[in-house]
Order: sequence, then structure tokens, then C-alpha cells
Amino acid sequence: MLARTVRMAWPSDGSKGSNGYGAVPVLVGGSRYVEWIVQCQGQPDHTGYLVSITPIDAALRAWAPTWRGAIETADCMRSLAAFCASASLPPLSGLSLRVSPQHAYHWNPDMPERLHVQVSFEFSASHRLALPGCTDAENHALFGKCSNPNGHGHNYRLDVTVAADPAVANTVAALETVVDREVMTRLDHKHLNLDCPEFAELNPSVEHIALVCRNLLQAPLRAAGLDLVSVTVWETAKTCATVQAAG
Repeated sequence: MLARTVRMAWPSDGSKGSNGYGAVPVLVGGSRYVEWIVQCQGQPDHTGYLVSITPIDAALRAWAPTWRGAIETADCMRSLAAFCASASLPPLSGLSLRVSPQHAYHWNPDMPERLHVQVSFEFSASHRLALPGCTDAENHALFGKCSNPNGHGHNYRLDVTVAADPAVANTVAALETVVDREVMTRLDHKHLNLDCPEFAELNPSVEHIALVCRNLLQAPLRAAGLDLVSVTVWETAKTCATVQAAG
């Protein structure tokens, strides 16, 4: 698979403009800035290319002025996919649209009528990695400085992805309401071991935090008309754990 990110001001008027750091053309006034990610599938040819990035960029910039509807929709993604096919690009394995650092939309041709909506959240919490049946020395051997008896803290990032039914209005607002109620109020600015009953007998590793968040969210999201796809918790910029929705 080859993924290409194309940045542009939105709505696009199709002008070539200059090559700005963020987008082509550069942003003007209060225009909106978005990122499209095109994922092409296939095998490289003798050149080593699956496809040159030039026709991908050209297809996106030619299609953009033709679309005047909402972009956070499956209809928009299907339109873009059809345009990419007409431009003789390789088959797509997916399309993504990032409209802010916290909000992204993902489309898969295997589920053309639905979007996956991803919203990112942040919470701060402290924890101690320790097994209750072990001594401090044994816990230190297992978890190193993460077993500091007084704990330590993280600024966590939580990515929640749901499959959005077009009939459900205000998907992002509904998702944010559920996550705030079910996760943020429980975990934000808490000592996970001491303040959160969810971790009374569960070592609060990033893997277990992701599992707890999944378990807290799945039923309430379904009640709000949203199907949970996955939960990812980032403990640092280099370490995360992802849990898929329960079957």
C-alpha cells in the first residue's frame, strides 16, 4: 500500500497558487485547512513505484473544485474514489480526511456507505505499575522506575473510532458527550490505582487502560447510535495500545 497526504485550503477553487509549507495553494485569510490521505494498493512495477505521487496530487486538486457538499460524509468519499478511478490511479484501499488535529474521517471501499469517525481526547493521570502480591524489589525488577511507590504521571491521548451511520446526526458531538461522561470524568486528573475502582485489582498499564476505556465506552456509544470500532491509548508519543471493539 502507498499512502499519500495532500493538503489544501477548503473549499478549493482549483487555483495552482504557490507551494506553501502547509498547502497548495497557501491558505488565504480565514480559509479552512484540510488533509486528504489517499491509500493505493497493488505491487510496484519495474521502476519501484506503485504509482507516482504526481497523478495522486493532480487527481485530488482536480476533483476538489467539483465537490460543493459537506466533506465529512460517505457521499464525498465515494465521489473522490470514483474520480481517482477515472484518473486511472491504482485501486484504493481507503481514504482519510483530517479536519483538525483531533478529528479524522476514514472510508473503506468495502463499506462504502459508512464512515469511521476518529476523535482524539487528552487526559492527565498518575499511576504505579505494581502487582499486589510482589515486594517493592520484585515490582522494580518487573517494571523498573514505573513501579516508583509514589507513582508517576502521563499526559495520555485517547483515540476513539466509531462507525457512523448516516442517519445519526451530530456524530462527533454524540461521541464527545459519551467519552466525557464515561471516561474523562473517571480518569482525568486521577491516580488510577487509588482513585479509580476500575483499577483496584488491575495493573494500570497502557494496555489495561485501553481495555478499560473500551469496556466503559462500548455500550453507551451503542445506546447513542454509534458502533465502536477501536480505542487507542497513547501513554507517550512512542508508546500506545489499541483494543478493538468486543464482538
